[in-house]
Amino acid sequence: MAARRPRRSFARGPQPLADAVWRLVKTIVPDHMVRLVYVRAAWERLNMPWLRGRAYPLAVVRDEVIVVVEDSQYHHELMYSRDQLLGKLQQLAPEARLGGLRFRLGAVPTPSPRPLALPAAALAPPTMTAEPSDATSRAMSDVSDPELRQAIAGARILLGR
Repeated sequence: MAARRPRRSFARGPQPLADAVWRLVKTIVPDHMVRLVYVRAAWERLNMPWLRGRAYPLAVVRDEVIVVVEDSQYHHELMYSRDQLLGKLQQLAPEARLGGLRFRLGAVPTPSPRPLALPAAALAPPTMTAEPSDATSRAMSDVSDPELRQAIAGARILLGR
Protein backbone atom coordinates (compact mmCIF):
# COMPACT_ATOMS: atom_id res chain seq x y z
CA MET A 1 0.00 0.00 0.00
CA ALA A 2 1.35 3.44 -0.94
CA ALA A 3 2.12 5.87 1.84
CA ARG A 4 -0.22 8.81 2.04
CA ARG A 5 1.15 12.28 1.66
CA PRO A 6 0.61 14.45 4.70
CA ARG A 7 -2.23 16.88 4.31
CA ARG A 8 -1.34 20.50 3.92
CA SER A 9 -2.90 22.85 6.36
CA PHE A 10 -4.44 25.91 4.78
CA ALA A 11 -5.91 27.01 8.08
CA ARG A 12 -3.21 29.66 8.46
CA GLY A 13 -4.50 31.52 5.43
CA PRO A 14 -2.44 33.12 2.70
CA GLN A 15 1.24 33.67 3.40
CA PRO A 16 3.27 36.67 2.17
CA LEU A 17 5.05 36.05 -1.12
CA ALA A 18 8.29 37.48 0.30
CA ASP A 19 8.43 34.64 2.84
CA ALA A 20 8.13 32.02 0.10
CA VAL A 21 10.77 33.75 -2.01
CA TRP A 22 13.20 33.94 0.94
CA ARG A 23 12.68 30.24 1.68
CA LEU A 24 13.53 29.48 -1.96
CA VAL A 25 16.56 31.81 -1.98
CA LYS A 26 17.92 30.22 1.20
CA THR A 27 17.74 26.77 -0.39
CA ILE A 28 19.85 27.96 -3.34
CA VAL A 29 22.20 30.64 -1.96
CA PRO A 30 24.53 29.71 0.91
CA ASP A 31 23.96 31.50 4.21
CA HIS A 32 27.39 33.18 4.22
CA MET A 33 26.62 34.80 0.83
CA VAL A 34 23.27 36.15 2.04
CA ARG A 35 25.00 37.56 5.12
CA LEU A 36 27.69 39.11 2.89
CA VAL A 37 24.99 40.89 0.88
CA TYR A 38 23.60 42.37 4.10
CA VAL A 39 27.10 43.47 5.17
CA ARG A 40 27.88 45.08 1.80
CA ALA A 41 24.58 46.98 1.81
CA ALA A 42 25.36 48.23 5.33
CA TRP A 43 28.91 49.12 4.24
CA GLU A 44 27.49 51.52 1.64
CA ARG A 45 25.41 53.21 4.35
CA LEU A 46 28.27 53.66 6.85
CA ASN A 47 28.65 57.34 5.98
CA MET A 48 32.43 57.08 5.86
CA PRO A 49 33.36 58.51 2.45
CA TRP A 50 37.10 58.04 3.06
CA LEU A 51 36.55 54.26 2.99
CA ARG A 52 35.01 54.24 -0.49
CA GLY A 53 37.40 52.51 -2.87
CA ARG A 54 39.95 51.86 -0.11
CA ALA A 55 38.32 49.02 1.85
CA TYR A 56 35.50 46.59 1.07
CA PRO A 57 33.92 43.51 2.69
CA LEU A 58 35.31 40.45 0.94
CA ALA A 59 33.69 37.53 2.77
CA VAL A 60 31.83 36.39 5.86
CA VAL A 61 33.43 33.42 7.62
CA ARG A 62 31.51 32.08 10.62
CA ASP A 63 30.68 35.30 12.50
CA GLU A 64 33.56 37.36 11.16
CA VAL A 65 33.70 39.80 8.24
CA ILE A 66 36.90 39.84 6.24
CA VAL A 67 37.56 43.31 4.86
CA VAL A 68 40.14 43.81 2.13
CA VAL A 69 42.11 47.07 2.50
CA GLU A 70 44.17 48.69 -0.27
CA ASP A 71 47.25 49.79 1.71
CA SER A 72 48.85 49.57 5.12
CA GLN A 73 47.97 53.17 6.08
CA TYR A 74 44.24 52.48 5.85
CA HIS A 75 44.75 49.06 7.40
CA HIS A 76 46.40 50.71 10.41
CA GLU A 77 43.61 53.32 10.63
CA LEU A 78 40.91 50.66 10.50
CA MET A 79 42.60 48.59 13.19
CA TYR A 80 42.16 51.49 15.63
CA SER A 81 38.49 51.95 14.74
CA ARG A 82 37.63 48.24 14.56
CA ASP A 83 35.17 48.22 17.48
CA GLN A 84 33.38 51.34 16.28
CA LEU A 85 33.12 49.98 12.73
CA LEU A 86 31.87 46.61 13.95
CA GLY A 87 29.25 48.31 16.11
CA LYS A 88 27.97 50.32 13.17
CA LEU A 89 27.81 47.24 10.94
CA GLN A 90 25.97 45.29 13.63
CA GLN A 91 23.49 48.13 13.99
CA LEU A 92 22.94 48.54 10.22
CA ALA A 93 22.82 44.79 9.45
CA PRO A 94 21.62 42.82 12.47
CA GLU A 95 20.54 39.94 10.22
CA ALA A 96 24.21 39.36 9.28
CA ARG A 97 24.93 38.17 12.86
CA LEU A 98 28.45 39.61 13.05
CA GLY A 99 30.88 38.99 15.87
CA GLY A 100 34.16 40.35 14.57
CA LEU A 101 36.16 42.07 11.85
CA ARG A 102 39.40 40.98 10.23
CA PHE A 103 41.38 43.13 7.82
CA ARG A 104 43.59 41.93 4.97
CA LEU A 105 45.74 43.86 2.55
CA GLY A 106 44.77 43.34 -1.05
CA ALA A 107 43.17 44.74 -4.18
CA VAL A 108 39.92 46.55 -3.49
CA PRO A 109 37.30 46.29 -6.23
CA THR A 110 36.47 49.59 -7.89
CA PRO A 111 33.36 51.09 -6.33
CA SER A 112 30.19 51.23 -8.35
CA PRO A 113 29.19 54.72 -9.43
CA ARG A 114 26.88 56.51 -7.07
CA PRO A 115 23.43 57.23 -8.46
CA LEU A 116 23.12 60.82 -9.52
CA ALA A 117 20.75 62.97 -7.52
CA LEU A 118 17.78 64.21 -9.44
CA PRO A 119 17.99 67.94 -10.15
CA ALA A 120 15.77 70.06 -7.98
CA ALA A 121 12.69 71.44 -9.63
CA ALA A 122 13.19 75.06 -10.62
CA LEU A 123 11.05 77.36 -8.57
CA ALA A 124 9.01 79.94 -10.35
CA PRO A 125 9.90 83.53 -9.45
CA PRO A 126 7.58 85.04 -6.87
CA THR A 127 4.74 87.01 -8.30
CA MET A 128 4.60 90.56 -7.05
CA THR A 129 2.25 93.32 -7.95
CA ALA A 130 3.56 96.68 -9.14
CA GLU A 131 2.20 98.35 -6.00
CA PRO A 132 3.21 97.03 -2.57
CA SER A 133 0.53 95.67 -0.27
CA ASP A 134 -0.62 97.62 2.78
CA ALA A 135 1.40 95.36 5.09
CA THR A 136 4.55 95.93 3.03
CA SER A 137 3.98 99.71 3.01
CA ARG A 138 3.51 99.73 6.80
CA ALA A 139 6.66 97.62 7.30
CA MET A 140 8.71 99.95 5.08
CA SER A 141 7.40 103.03 6.91
CA ASP A 142 8.52 101.50 10.23
CA VAL A 143 12.16 101.54 9.04
CA SER A 144 13.76 104.53 10.80
CA ASP A 145 16.87 104.91 8.62
CA PRO A 146 15.88 106.94 5.50
CA GLU A 147 18.69 105.48 3.34
CA LEU A 148 17.75 101.92 4.24
CA ARG A 149 14.05 102.69 3.66
CA GLN A 150 14.92 104.09 0.19
CA ALA A 151 17.03 100.99 -0.63
CA ILE A 152 14.17 98.68 0.40
CA ALA A 153 11.69 100.68 -1.68
CA GLY A 154 14.02 100.53 -4.70
CA ALA A 155 14.46 96.78 -4.31
CA ARG A 156 10.70 96.35 -4.00
CA ILE A 157 10.18 98.29 -7.26
CA LEU A 158 12.77 96.15 -9.08
CA LEU A 159 11.22 92.92 -7.79
CA GLY A 160 7.74 94.07 -8.79
CA ARG A 161 8.73 94.29 -12.48
